[in-house]
Amino acid sequence: MIFSRDMQWQFLEEELKAEVKEFDDKLKTSATYLMEKGEVFTAQFLSFSDSGEMRVRFSCKRPVPRRGEYLYCMTLHKELRDHKNWVDRTYGDLVKDKTNFTEAICNWLMPSDNPGFIIAGFIGIDVEFAEWIRDASMTVLVMGPNKPPFDYVAHLQSLTRCLDSPAVSSVLDADYVTSSWKPTLLNNKKDIPEFLHAQLSLNDSLILQGPPGTGKTYQIAKLCANLLDRGHSVLVTALTNRALMEIAKKPFLEPFLNEKKVFKTKITTDEEREVPRLQQEKVVSPKKGCLVLSTFFITSGVAAELASDAPFDYVIVDEASQALLQMIAAAKRLGKKSLFVGDVKQLPPVIQMKGSKVRENGYVHLVEGLNSITEMSLYPTYQLTESRRLTERGTQYTGMFYGHSLVSMSEHKGADSYGTFFLNSQGGPTLLKTDMELGELAAPSAMDLALAVVATIHKNCKSKEVAVLACMKETVRGLQKKLNSNLKKSNMIVDTVARVQGLTTDICVYVVPNTHYLRSLDPRLFNVATSRARFQTIIIADKEILGYSTMDNQVKEYLERLDEEFSFYLPYNNKLMLPFNSKEQFLID
Repeated sequence: MIFSRDMQWQFLEEELKAEVKEFDDKLKTSATYLMEKGEVFTAQFLSFSDSGEMRVRFSCKRPVPRRGEYLYCMTLHKELRDHKNWVDRTYGDLVKDKTNFTEAICNWLMPSDNPGFIIAGFIGIDVEFAEWIRDASMTVLVMGPNKPPFDYVAHLQSLTRCLDSPAVSSVLDADYVTSSWKPTLLNNKKDIPEFLHAQLSLNDSLILQGPPGTGKTYQIAKLCANLLDRGHSVLVTALTNRALMEIAKKPFLEPFLNEKKVFKTKITTDEEREVPRLQQEKVVSPKKGCLVLSTFFITSGVAAELASDAPFDYVIVDEASQALLQMIAAAKRLGKKSLFVGDVKQLPPVIQMKGSKVRENGYVHLVEGLNSITEMSLYPTYQLTESRRLTERGTQYTGMFYGHSLVSMSEHKGADSYGTFFLNSQGGPTLLKTDMELGELAAPSAMDLALAVVATIHKNCKSKEVAVLACMKETVRGLQKKLNSNLKKSNMIVDTVARVQGLTTDICVYVVPNTHYLRSLDPRLFNVATSRARFQTIIIADKEILGYSTMDNQVKEYLERLDEEFSFYLPYNNKLMLPFNSKEQFLID
C-alpha cells in the first residue's frame, strides 16, 4: 500500500490535534483537583548532589510522582507557593504565573528521616535553572504535566511536504505490504560492528533487531568507535536522552571523549557530571571524525530544514521501534548510510490518537515505522541472538517471541531462590494466581499480594533492585500507594510498562488485574514486562487468567507452559503474612 503525502500529513495533523487537546484540557483543569488526582505536585527544594541531581522533599499527605515521571517543574510568585492560595486557579494559570522553569525527571524516591516526608532525586535539570535555584534551599517547587512534543510532530509534517528529496521519497513513497520476514541471525563469534560496517559498504541502510539484553547499546558504541577511527562523521539519534547517555558512557568512546570529539545537544546538570568531557552541541552539524548525539525531537527539525540530503556519513537510530515512519525518513535524509537499531517485538511509539482511529484510518504503518520497513524487507535485517541479561530459563520463555532463537550468555547460570518458594532457583518467570475482583484495576487482592511479594524479596534479598509494573495508570497508582506507605526501601521502581521499555532490573513483578486483558496481555507489552529482570519475573494474575478466550497465541503458550511448570495458587481472604517464605505462611490462620 502506498500512503499519499496528503494522507501522511493528515495523520500527523490529527495526532497534533489530539496532543493539543489533551494538554489544553490539563491547562484548563483546576490545579487543586490535579494535585488531589496525583498529576500536580508541590515540593521543597533541598540541594543539588555532587552528581547533579536535584533533591527535593514531598509531603506524605499527598500523592508523589512516579519514578521516571517526566514533569514540568516551576517556581511561582511568593503568594502562590502555598497551594491553599490557588483557590480556583487552573494549572494553566500557574504556568502563566511561573518565575522560572525546567524539565525534570524523577530518578528515585525514598523515605525521609522525618516520617512526614518523602525525599526524591530529579535529573534532567537545565543548567540555567540549577544556577538560579542552587542557593535557595526550601523554595517551593510546583511540578505538573509537561508540554507534549508539538514541535516534533510539526517537523515530521514538514517532511511530508519535502518532494525533492530522494532519501525521504524512498521511505514515504514506498509500497508497504505486510509479509513474513526472517532476519539473518548474528552471534558474537564474529565482530558484529565490523560485520555491520562491511554490510553498510554494500547497502545504504540496515536494520538490527535487538531482543532483550542482547547488547544493542554495546554494539552501537563499538560501531561508532570504528567509524570515528576511520574519520567519518556520525550522528546517533534516539527518542530519549537516557539512551544517548548510555552510549556516551561505553568505554569504546573514552578516547574520543578525551579528544573532545563526542558532542550532545542540551546537556543537563546530571549529564554534565555523568560524562564530564561530553561537548555541548548547539547546532547539529557533521564534523570529521566526531560523534553527535541528539534526540528525535531535535534531529527531526534538522532534517526538515536541510537544503540537500545526507550531511552526515553515518546516521544510527537507537530505539528505532519508537520512531514514526516520518522519523525513519528524517534519519535517511540526514545520512549517506543509516542503521536502524530496535526491536519490533517490543512496544511501538506512544501517540495520543485513539487506537481505534489509527486502525479505522489505516494509519498503523505510519505509526509503527520500524515495523513497516522491516515487514516489507525494505533493507537487509539482522538479529542479535545472545542475551546477557536473561538466565537460561528466562531466555527459554522470552525466546517464544523470537522464534526460539535466543541463547543465554548470562553469568548467572542459576539464581539463588533465597529460601523463598516463589523464586525459581534457575531464574526466569513465576506465575502467582490469586482471587482477584473482576473489573477492578487496583483490586485489593492484587495490591496486597504485590506488597507481600515485594516485602518478602526485600527481607530475603536486600541488595536486589525490584521493579513493580502494570499496564494501566490506575493500577500503578494503587501499587504506589500500597507499597510506598508500607515499605521503607529506595531501590524500587513502580511504573507502567510503557515507561520502562529500556529498563534492566534484578527482579520484576508484573501485576495483571482481572480486567482490560486486551491491554495487559498484548504480546509486545507482555514481552517488555516479562523481560526486564536479570534474575526473576513474578507475574501476579487471577486464578482464571488462562480462561481469557482471545489471548495472543505466543502469550498463551508462555502462560500455559508456566502454569504447568512453575505456578502457585494463593487464595485471598484479606489476611496476609508479611513477609512469607512458604505457601503455607501466605495466610494467617
